[in-house]
Amino acid sequence: MNNIKRWLKYQWPFWTSGVFIGVAEVLYYVNYKTFITFTTSMGQMSAVAENKWFRSSFFENAFSPDINWVFIGVVLGGILVAIMEKEFRFWVGYNSRALLLSFIGAFIFSFGTRIAGGCTTHHVLGGIASMNIASWVVALSMQASAFLGLFIYFKLGLSDYFKPQETRWYFEQEKALGLVRDYSLYENRKRYMELIRYLLYSFTLFFFITIILAGFFDRLPHGLKNIGMLNILKLIIIGILVGIGIGKTGFGNVCGILTPNVSIILSDSNKKEEQKRINYLTRIMFMGMFPFISILISVIMLNIAVIIGWSIYGIPLPASYEPRDYLSLSHIVGGILMGIGSIFMLGCEIRNYTRLGMGYLTAFSAIPGFILGYLPYVFFKKPIEKWAWSHPILKITSFPYISHDFKNQLFISILYTFFLFGLFVIFVIIGKKSIGLYFQDIYTESIEKIFLKNLLRGNLKKKS
Repeated sequence: MNNIKRWLKYQWPFWTSGVFIGVAEVLYYVNYKTFITFTTSMGQMSAVAENKWFRSSFFENAFSPDINWVFIGVVLGGILVAIMEKEFRFWVGYNSRALLLSFIGAFIFSFGTRIAGGCTTHHVLGGIASMNIASWVVALSMQASAFLGLFIYFKLGLSDYFKPQETRWYFEQEKALGLVRDYSLYENRKRYMELIRYLLYSFTLFFFITIILAGFFDRLPHGLKNIGMLNILKLIIIGILVGIGIGKTGFGNVCGILTPNVSIILSDSNKKEEQKRINYLTRIMFMGMFPFISILISVIMLNIAVIIGWSIYGIPLPASYEPRDYLSLSHIVGGILMGIGSIFMLGCEIRNYTRLGMGYLTAFSAIPGFILGYLPYVFFKKPIEKWAWSHPILKITSFPYISHDFKNQLFISILYTFFLFGLFVIFVIIGKKSIGLYFQDIYTESIEKIFLKNLLRGNLKKKS
């Protein structure tokens, strides 16, 4: 019983996030023949809120009013994690710069999803698993721009915020070891900040109450009256799996694709000044390659399901038949915007939705940014889409379609899976060597405990 209580209370090994998200993605694919997406549905839910609050329909220029129950489930997953750990993150104080950057980042990110043809969940977890070429380009563009975003974020003196998760237990360990460089970052309780805090709480709560009530009582495409309670429960459970996987580890898509870049800096003895800007726990996360490994676990699981569905059951490859699925310049531009935006708001969209349920204030400040970030697309949808999708760079969408022969396509898809698995093995080995990990640590310990263990073993040294 004590082991179960400890398992519920403390953070989990990082790889578990990949398994939870992978299971959720596979369940969604089995039921709906595609992968999980979020940002279009945020626009649809914004259209619902606009209709209810203002009796207007500007958002309907681009989005049909609807609800995404997976989204609701992700937030519930974050709430469940906070309940399991007996710790909502309302205690974490953020200064005005961090909150403003979160809002700006969400705005930039939201607009970026419109011209990139999808969010990080769409491209990194779904598109890459489905072998989509454009999704790789989006991911690589995000990788480059996220690195720039990280540089800006650290230059503003906010590096101590940039870590996988905040827990009181670990924060006390940091304080005892003298590893928190600016305590004021966590203890900001100025009167105007408290006002901002409660305004953000009130807005977000009102938004979600509006959406959920509409989902149950209005005739929305995915409302109760159209899809029934059983389907709603299935979608919510899938979202809860995602939320628990993220909340119990600190997983994030952008941290995952940023891992190789940052790990190079951390391993370079000539980059000591850059290294000092990175929080100790975050150093372990990147050096151990944990976010990238977790992404690969989820992607490989969904990739195998997609190949089986396509080759045996004739299910079309997801992300392979719409105009936005063909590689174009807009994928690069959109990826750049999403990379910077994700860093500014301390994570990708699903990470923020989970953190919303856990009570992180930056996630609450991101919600209005997400909504307002759609407005350029709402008012200029036709010219934006004409620019984005009218001139594809390639005439194929997915790697297997390089060939017209099905046997060759199947062979390419199998090679693709082996390539993903090869990356997984390589990065596990690199991560293990980088911080002197035992495999038992990888399988059984959270990043917090791995860091403290390695500090005690002498594999890491405290740095000023």
